[in-house]
Amino acid sequence: MIAELLALLLLQNAELPCEPIEKDIVGKSLEGQLMPGQTVHVLPISCMEPRRMDFVIFTDDESQNLVIKQVWGMPGDTFSVADNGGLFVNGEQALTSFDRPYIVNRFFKKKLKKFEGVLEGYLVLGHPGSLDSGRIGPISKDVMLGVVKRSEGRARTDR
Repeated sequence: MIAELLALLLLQNAELPCEPIEKDIVGKSLEGQLMPGQTVHVLPISCMEPRRMDFVIFTDDESQNLVIKQVWGMPGDTFSVADNGGLFVNGEQALTSFDRPYIVNRFFKKKLKKFEGVLEGYLVLGHPGSLDSGRIGPISKDVMLGVVKRSEGRARTDR
């Protein structure tokens, strides 16, 4: 995994054309959209601006592991968490990949409510309770390493 991280960092600073790096999905926090063992192609963040519903890769500060999550809110968007844990972005109920309301669990609801209002960073989420903005808050583009380029699903396929 360290080799992949270094490759991503090198590509960010290279003056070569943007080339995707293959990464295998580990874990189930995006199951239904990305499956364990699935190979995705990641473009360095310097080559592709993240947009809503894109999948982005960043490094968890505590474990130094690569984490992949989906962008639900962008800088300048508003978001709120209802008393029942329902997540709203720009006034609309956020839905999971299974078209069910996204519900933030009790512990993370309290933490995420601290960031309610206008986003200064990106709201990145997996399944409720996974290591995402519910635990760490919105993230800045500076900590993102890459954007997943896919041909299926909701994420974009353009470069």
